[in-house]
Amino acid sequence: MSKVIAPIPTHFKVGERFVATGLLPTCETCWLKEKCGQLKKGWIYEVKAIIGRIEHPCKLHGKVVVAELEELGVSLVVPSKLAIEGATVEYTPIACDNKNCPLWGDCTGRKHRLGRRVRVKIVSVIEKVDCPKGESLYKVIGIPERVERRPRKGHRRNKRKNL
Repeated sequence: MSKVIAPIPTHFKVGERFVATGLLPTCETCWLKEKCGQLKKGWIYEVKAIIGRIEHPCKLHGKVVVAELEELGVSLVVPSKLAIEGATVEYTPIACDNKNCPLWGDCTGRKHRLGRRVRVKIVSVIEKVDCPKGESLYKVIGIPERVERRPRKGHRRNKRKNL
């Protein structure tokens, strides 16, 4: 878990956790967008310390202050056999067509967009999920370690020649 220095809303307290939403169109003209933009969309952060004393104006939150944050990972829903704290597993999004389910974004991977095959270290198991389809699932916090992407059909990878 790595530490990040970034602006947060002034009402956030030490120990509070939040999910980064990413930059919005209102952020385009802000001079702090570089710092806010370093937070990974969909990742969970915990406020470790408030560093700044100066409050900066923010079109989205009103006022922000600089803080030290710890990157905790992303919220995922995995089958019960993968929900083991400390384990590194290959995460594949769950195929589900129930778009009305509140956890659909977590299950299908739409919320964090990690990709189809990702190695994830399970940091903590949060809770058993009540799946409307009766699947045995758990909500976990995981840290993606490597994203493997397959080349598109018809494209070749460029191989460097050793000289």
